Amino acid sequence: MDGKGRDGVETEAVRLGKEYLRALQAKDKRAILAILADDFVLEVPLNVSGSNDFSDSWRGLEAAAANYETTFRIIADIIYTEVEITPGLDPHVAVIEGLGAMTMANGRRYRNRYVFRFESENGKLRRIREYANPVTSAIAFGMPLPEASDDGVAGAFV
Repeated sequence: MDGKGRDGVETEAVRLGKEYLRALQAKDKRAILAILADDFVLEVPLNVSGSNDFSDSWRGLEAAAANYETTFRIIADIIYTEVEITPGLDPHVAVIEGLGAMTMANGRRYRNRYVFRFESENGKLRRIREYANPVTSAIAFGMPLPEASDDGVAGAFV
């Protein structure tokens, strides 16, 4: 899908979402910050701890600048393939899904399916919700996984 709405016109959220992913892949922090609203928030609903409490989220341009700096330092190559763009019925909402085919700075490969929900306002991105498999992320980033409970349910669906 090309990301155009029902009227055949690319929506603001689609345009900004595509620009965000272009800048992210180019590791262009300045370009990213230029399209973020002052009250920007990046929300990560699915976190490695399994709490799903948005604790991996960040708010504001200062936090964004620091987090993108860290991201660009620990991920050498950021590439999104198999990109699908879905404009929302609201022109200020778009969803972009893609396979992150990345290489960590230590040379480790990192492949994860990402779904981004973009919300725009007045020509800027106000909120991004970033969904990815937290287990895959934990392995790539060398983070510990939470312990499984011992309540007799663990493994019941395998």
